[in-house]
Amino acid sequence: MSGDSAGSTSASAKGCRMIEYSYSSLLLVFSIVLIIGNIFALQTRLANQSHPWVALCVMMVAIVWLTMVEGGQGAIVGLGPVDADLYKESHPIAYRCTQLVYKGDNLDRYLLGRQFMVILIVFIVELCGATHGEDGHAVSLWGLPNWVINIFLVSGAAMILFTCMVGQLNSQIISCHYMLDYRKFCVVGRCALYVYVII
Repeated sequence: MSGDSAGSTSASAKGCRMIEYSYSSLLLVFSIVLIIGNIFALQTRLANQSHPWVALCVMMVAIVWLTMVEGGQGAIVGLGPVDADLYKESHPIAYRCTQLVYKGDNLDRYLLGRQFMVILIVFIVELCGATHGEDGHAVSLWGLPNWVINIFLVSGAAMILFTCMVGQLNSQIISCHYMLDYRKFCVVGRCALYVYVII
């Protein structure tokens, strides 16, 4: 009898989780569509001052850059307690990065510099995709009701969801679970190694 209740609890938990995942994914896709529409409606600062394609491309590059910075932190901090000799041959880039970052106070310097980098990147993403009220004009998009515009665009909820879900959370989770493989990825590993050398 207890096996049946455990099975039903597991099934109901799975069902709730699928609803959460579906809701979250739909909300993210809706937010991205609104942001892109907002860019091409010239209601963002960079799109208004340059061209919508410039704003979209800069925003995408900045989001990819943010994923590298956020994921790099998770991988570096997570590899700290792991014996580096275990992956010296199989993951040489990760090995060189961790050897360099754990020398002296480099980790503290990296984490402080990384935080400033995150602020800069988030500012660039906001510049490209966030709604701005120019000269008191009301924000409108595709005839959507004002309450939708106010919740997602004017308040910045769409940008928050996009930046956090795409640029930060996913890369942090992936890098914490697959630290060596995340560091092995050529662009991330080599860029991080050059940044550490410069610091």
